[in-house]
Amino acid sequence: MPHRLRHLYGSLKERWQTVSQNPTGQKVIKVFRWVVVGAIASYLVYQLSELGWRKLWTSLPTTPAFYILLVLMYVTLPVTEAVIYGKAWEVSSRKLLPVLFRKRVLNNDVLGYSGEAYFFLWMQRNSQIERRRLLTTIKDNMIISSVASTSVAFLLLAAFFLSGQVQLLEQYLPDATSTLAAAVAIIIVVVAVGLAFRRAIFSLSASLLGVFALGHLARFVFNNGFQVTQWALVIPEVPLGTWITLLSLYIIINQVPLIPARGLFFVTASVELAGTLEVPAAAVASMLLAQNLIDRGLNFLVYIGTTAAEATGSEPTPDDETAIPEEIR
Repeated sequence: MPHRLRHLYGSLKERWQTVSQNPTGQKVIKVFRWVVVGAIASYLVYQLSELGWRKLWTSLPTTPAFYILLVLMYVTLPVTEAVIYGKAWEVSSRKLLPVLFRKRVLNNDVLGYSGEAYFFLWMQRNSQIERRRLLTTIKDNMIISSVASTSVAFLLLAAFFLSGQVQLLEQYLPDATSTLAAAVAIIIVVVAVGLAFRRAIFSLSASLLGVFALGHLARFVFNNGFQVTQWALVIPEVPLGTWITLLSLYIIINQVPLIPARGLFFVTASVELAGTLEVPAAAVASMLLAQNLIDRGLNFLVYIGTTAAEATGSEPTPDDETAIPEEIR
């Protein structure tokens, strides 16, 4: 069975590489991506037009806390990964921050995991760290991040099913007890498989993997807490359970790879669910649209700013700490 899975994975990977490296295939992928983005954007414009643009404008968030929390959520991933990679490679975390901000932009606005590819190539050019060490560390971080986010998502859903607060999803899923049991069982299985096949799956030491896991778990808990707090501050009359339901949708969308324009997709889905969740659609649309537009604006400024800094030589790189001293070359 494992041999068949490896063969299937290898076959699919080979076909994907053939298509993605072919000029015609690249054009088809690009056209398909823009068609999907265009369809999402068009449907969102239709939804917003139905709500009324004036109503959307008057519903924009006015509390400063909304924007402060937005910035905090924006920086948590690059800061967490800067600490993680800095410890793994014994380089300055501060010097990794600019490229990790660009990695975030590429993953969000271009294509899922394109940021990791860019980060790997950047580290190859700007450090003396061995290629294999770069690859294995980035790969292990991606796996740990995915497992941590999935675990937090399942525990979050299970906890609120148990408390009876997720009204929307209860119509379609089993009772709270079985949901909690399933969530715990899945997490146990994932941990057990990870421990049993750690040497085959991971390349880093157990202590480093533990640091990675704690960092990502803390990041997901804080980010999800910030997100719910942000929404609750803007529309305080909505019950907490409703925001948890919306957060669950947000987590699910963010866990699916290769979705273009995740932010627009989430806004579209949230407006569609507003009636079912019994929340003011215009206020939700304005809040989420403002969040998405500001995030895009920050992405543009961060990418242009850090790229310009690197081009002028004012952006720090890990070279000084990872280069081989001249006297022992």
